[in-house]
Amino acid sequence: MKKGEGIVQRREVKALLFDLDGVLIDSYEAWFLTYNQTLRHFGFETVTKKYFSKYFGNPVEDDIKRVFIGKTPKEVMDGYALHFPKNAEYVRLFPNVKKVLEYLKNKDIKIGLISNSHIKIVLSVLNHFKIRRFFDAVVTRSDVKRGKPAPDMVLKACKMLGVKPRDAVLVGDTKNDIIAGRRAGCVAVGYGIKGDKKIKNLIEIVKFFP
Repeated sequence: MKKGEGIVQRREVKALLFDLDGVLIDSYEAWFLTYNQTLRHFGFETVTKKYFSKYFGNPVEDDIKRVFIGKTPKEVMDGYALHFPKNAEYVRLFPNVKKVLEYLKNKDIKIGLISNSHIKIVLSVLNHFKIRRFFDAVVTRSDVKRGKPAPDMVLKACKMLGVKPRDAVLVGDTKNDIIAGRRAGCVAVGYGIKGDKKIKNLIEIVKFFP
C-alpha cells in the first residue's frame, strides 16, 4: 500500500466531492480573461498573468480586498457570471474525467461538486461538457455565506448527499480546498498538491474503490 492510501481505505467512503476548476476542467485562460473583463466593467485597472497566477482560486472576499475595492461579493460574482460565458471556448475538460465519474457511478458512490464559482458558471460548464448527470449534489459560492477555505460548502454537500463528512473524500487542487475539507472532517486529497493523500492524475481515484 502506498503512503497515504491507508487513510482512505480505513474509512467507509460513501461520497466523493470534487472541486471544479483545476480538478475537472482547465479554466485558467478563461478565468484570466473574465477577471480582467470584470475589473474593466467596474472601472478598475487590469492585472498581469503573473499577478493573476499568484491569487487564482482564492475566495472572492480576497479579490475584493486587493482589487475590487468597495464592491460586494455579490457584485463581483455577478460580474464574473456576466463575462465568463464570453470565454467558454477556452475551457477544457481534463482527460479521464468522464471515465472516473462513470466508474464511481457504477460503484454506487455518491458524487458532489463544490466550487467557489457562481452557480450560473458552474452549471454552464457541467451542461456544456454533458457531465451534470453524474453529480448528486452541486454546491457553489452562490449557495453559502462563506466560500472555501471555510467548510460551509463541504458540509452542505454532505448534508445534501446524506453522508457524514468523515465518510466523504474531497479532491481539490488548492490549499483552500484542503483546508475546507479538513475543517469539515473529510479526507482531503490533493490533486497535484499536498493533502492527506496526493494524486497526480484523476484516474488514481479509482484505486480507492477496487
